[in-house]
Amino acid sequence: MIGGAAVREHHQEFLEGPHWSTGLGNKPIPEKLKHDAIVEALFEVRFSMSTIPEVFFGRIAEYETWKSFKQSQLPFYQIPAVMRQADPNLRYQPLFALTEEGQQRAVRIGPQAIVYSRGMPYVGWKVFKLQLEQVIAAIFMKADDLKIERLGLRYLNALRHDLHGIRSISDLDLKLEIAGECIEESVNINTTTDGASDTACTLRIATTDVIQGNLPPGTSVYVDVDVFTKEGFTTSDQDFVKDWIGRAHTKEKAHFFRLLKESTISSLTEK
Repeated sequence: MIGGAAVREHHQEFLEGPHWSTGLGNKPIPEKLKHDAIVEALFEVRFSMSTIPEVFFGRIAEYETWKSFKQSQLPFYQIPAVMRQADPNLRYQPLFALTEEGQQRAVRIGPQAIVYSRGMPYVGWKVFKLQLEQVIAAIFMKADDLKIERLGLRYLNALRHDLHGIRSISDLDLKLEIAGECIEESVNINTTTDGASDTACTLRIATTDVIQGNLPPGTSVYVDVDVFTKEGFTTSDQDFVKDWIGRAHTKEKAHFFRLLKESTISSLTEK
C-alpha cells in the first residue's frame, strides 16, 4: 500500500502567473470500469470520547470482524502522549494497526482517530461501503460519549497507459499553463473545491517522479481524491455518518471523472 503516497518537495516553479483547469460540464459517470485505477481507498474518522484510549484499543481489537487481524504498534506509539496531544500534527496519528493477512485491509487506531484502508484489488463500492458501515458501527459501539469531529473518504489512483490510455498529463482533461506555455512534465498540483458546501474535496495530480511509494508498473499519473468535512463539523448521529459516506463517494467519483476526457471514459466503461 502507498499509505497516502507522500509527495516529495519537488514542484513546478510558477513564475509568471500559473493557470490550470479541468474540463467542465456534466460528464458520464460509469458504474464500473474495465480496469479501475484505485491503488488504495481510505476512510478516516476523527473523534473525541470519554473512554480511556487503552480500553478503546482493546475493544476495537476484539471486534468480531477484525479479531483475526495481526496486531502491531506504529511508530507514533513511541512518542509520549503529552507530546502527541500538544502537537496538532501528531494528535490524530494512529498508534496501533490491525492488518489482514496479505495486507489488503488494515484498521489503524489512535486515541482520537481511526483509519480503515484497503489496497488492490479494489472490491467495488457495494462491498467497500458495507465494510465502512462496519467501521462506523464498531466506533459507535466501542466508544462512550462519542463525538465525531471529522470524516474523510480518500481514493488514491494510478493511471497507466496500458490500462487507461494515459501516457502523460496531456491525456487528461486538464490544462496547465505558465505564461501561455503548456506544462506536461514533472507536475504536482493541488486544488480544493466546494467552498460553499459542508463537505470539500481536495484533488491532487502528480507525475510519478514526485511520488514516494509503490505504484503499479507503467503508472504515468497519480491522482489523489480526498473528500472531507470542514472545520467545525460535529455529529453524534450514526445514521448521518453512514449517509455521509454515500454522498462523499458520489462527490469523489464526480471529481475523478471530471479529470478524464469523455473519449477516455467511454473507452474504459464496462458495457
